[in-house]
Amino acid sequence: MTSVPSALHLARGFDIDPFASFTLPNEHYIDNQLFDREMEAVFARTWQYVCHTSALPNAGDYRVRDLGRRSALVVRDKDGTLQAFHNVCQHRAHRLVEGSGHVPGLLTCPYHAWAYNTRGKLISARKSEHIKDFSTDQIQLNPVRLEVFCGFIFINFDWNAQPMQVLLPGLDASIRTFSPAPEKLFHAYSKEYGVQSNWKVSVENYSECYHCPMCHPTLSTATLDLKSYHLAIHEHYHAHISSDSGVNQGYTMKQDSARSREFGAWYLWPNFCLEVYPGGYMNVLHHLPVSVDKTLQVVEWFCTAATPSREEQEVIDFVAVIREEDIPLCASVQRGLNSDGYQQGRFIVDPALGANSEHAVHDIQKKTLAALGLLYTDDEASVCER
Repeated sequence: MTSVPSALHLARGFDIDPFASFTLPNEHYIDNQLFDREMEAVFARTWQYVCHTSALPNAGDYRVRDLGRRSALVVRDKDGTLQAFHNVCQHRAHRLVEGSGHVPGLLTCPYHAWAYNTRGKLISARKSEHIKDFSTDQIQLNPVRLEVFCGFIFINFDWNAQPMQVLLPGLDASIRTFSPAPEKLFHAYSKEYGVQSNWKVSVENYSECYHCPMCHPTLSTATLDLKSYHLAIHEHYHAHISSDSGVNQGYTMKQDSARSREFGAWYLWPNFCLEVYPGGYMNVLHHLPVSVDKTLQVVEWFCTAATPSREEQEVIDFVAVIREEDIPLCASVQRGLNSDGYQQGRFIVDPALGANSEHAVHDIQKKTLAALGLLYTDDEASVCER
């Protein structure tokens, strides 16, 4: 159960109406106790991205996803199925594997060499023949929920969470209007960015284009038509749709791709973003919380082959400029949140839900408060203390 919140952590002035609401107070971005609660209430109870299926093509291929004090490993079994387990040996709790790689049939703990098959069953425990009432048949790695959505592998530590298709009705079909067969693409490129900010600063920066004309000149003039930009809020995801910039497009277009003259992007609560740039180029931006003031942004591009073509690499390099413009913005916001001169602000909201609107940022903050048990309804239109 969620503990009773302290007065410090109540979201003063936050309203479920974004036109009337103040932003979250700054302590929600700098307080270690709140960050720890978010790791339990948000990240341990939501679907978390691991990798694309193309990253685990062969039996024995694995990938680890660390989230706070928890760690999951996803491995492809010899029958081709994907299995997910807590990444911890059942002997004396050593982590089984790190990062990503391949195991030749067995997951062998590097501490005392207990070995499990890729279905999680203990196969051997060295020198255990004299232990009373001990049988390898009774020992199994603890499973973690796993689902594949549009070719992307997600895990969830909460066995009571609803399936992704239930949480995200219609999203699979929407994505496929931009990329008809995402599961057939290949993970062809990755890059990581260390961001000196809270995870919410990172995802909130992604979730509005109010800053784009000032901070992203190529996005605003050579990628998207911001006049057409629309950002729709759904219960568990946001949808960003925009036309391209026409003759000013800053990279080579694939004219035969689905909806080739449009941009589609989807933010899945709380930290996964999937984008299809005009021309049909798909990428993921994954915001991984590291500490209260550190986030790892992981960029992955998905191409028609395991290595990007010349035109695909051109788009990757073009979008990297935009990504790298955001890094110092987030760091500056975090520094400001830590100062004595700021407590909270106001949202700019456009009734048309266009580029110059922060209604999606408000929704992220509302979802965070709800997960923490800090969203209190005084009447139908207002929440929290005044």
